[in-house]
Amino acid sequence: MYKFSAPMPYTIEDINKILDINKEVEKSKIISLYACVPQNCEVFTGFEQARNVEFKNTSRDYWKSLIEYVLSCNCDFIYLLNSPRPFDIKNPDFSQKIEKLELLLNELKKIGVKKLRIASGQLMSHIAKYYNCFDLLASTSLEYKTILEYENFIKIHSNIKQIVPSHDVNKNFLLLKNLRKKYPNIELEIMVNEGCLRGCPNRNLHSQINFDNNIIINNYESLSPSFATNFCFSILDRYPISSFIFGNNIFPWDIEEYAKIGINNFKLVGRDRFYVFADYVNKYKIYLKGIDNIKNILDCSLADLTHHLSTNLILKKLTVKDCIKYLPAVSHFKKYGHLCASICSYKCFYCYHCIKQLQKVFIKKYKK
Repeated sequence: MYKFSAPMPYTIEDINKILDINKEVEKSKIISLYACVPQNCEVFTGFEQARNVEFKNTSRDYWKSLIEYVLSCNCDFIYLLNSPRPFDIKNPDFSQKIEKLELLLNELKKIGVKKLRIASGQLMSHIAKYYNCFDLLASTSLEYKTILEYENFIKIHSNIKQIVPSHDVNKNFLLLKNLRKKYPNIELEIMVNEGCLRGCPNRNLHSQINFDNNIIINNYESLSPSFATNFCFSILDRYPISSFIFGNNIFPWDIEEYAKIGINNFKLVGRDRFYVFADYVNKYKIYLKGIDNIKNILDCSLADLTHHLSTNLILKKLTVKDCIKYLPAVSHFKKYGHLCASICSYKCFYCYHCIKQLQKVFIKKYKK
């Protein structure tokens, strides 16, 4: 059984829709939902990465009721304290953040939440010392990409229960296999449909900003928090096929290769766009049905398999059936994935070949 986590929707009706996917698939199960309260909620601590701040209901009782409902459905809930920002201890507001953290953690403890996803090593140490009732899960925002980084991290945080490796090492089978062997008692969870740029130079900065903050200082766009995303969105929009190929997506038909090296936990992403939630439910369902049998999704679009390019018109026109034989094969990465960081575009042009083939498919199909 492949175990998946997914974003928690913001209504009980939508929570039911996402958990009902489990009734329609055989080889996979959504076993946990993850979220944090919006930034304008009274128990938002500032240690979270804010999402969906336009959601109107900010009452902590409302969010408490949603979490309680998830737990009542025999589904795990993971609260996200996943901002990697350094602590601003000199800030007069910092003591208030700690007070809010204590309030939040006590509330979560009361309602039975046991798992926290954290990106700050300082925060992990603090919570491990004073709130050892929680299982601590490491966020992918740590962006660790080498075995020594994980080794040193786990020396400091020996109580960590799960790590989510950096999106950039999704295809590094040698690293993932060695991590699995070296730490058999720590779960590895892999993001399958993120679709971010591989080797994005702004990913760390992106993780540290507030996602609702579009302030431009003195008309200098480079000083705006949106600077972190402007570059990657421009690439995604201009070069959707190459962005898809280089997006480190894990295709449903490749999941079994990860299971062979001992990885059975996977993450579906997309909590920043729940205003189109019906579309998300459909995409999650497509992905999990594709794991059951690839024939289930041959007529689905490539856009259904990735988050950041899910609305791209070109990828929507390309179906799995049209493209599957031209998509990067997992067998290539099982052999060479550990070399991608060193030789891609220098000695290896495998993915570039895939891009050219997909471009030909698109031109042939839509040359009119």
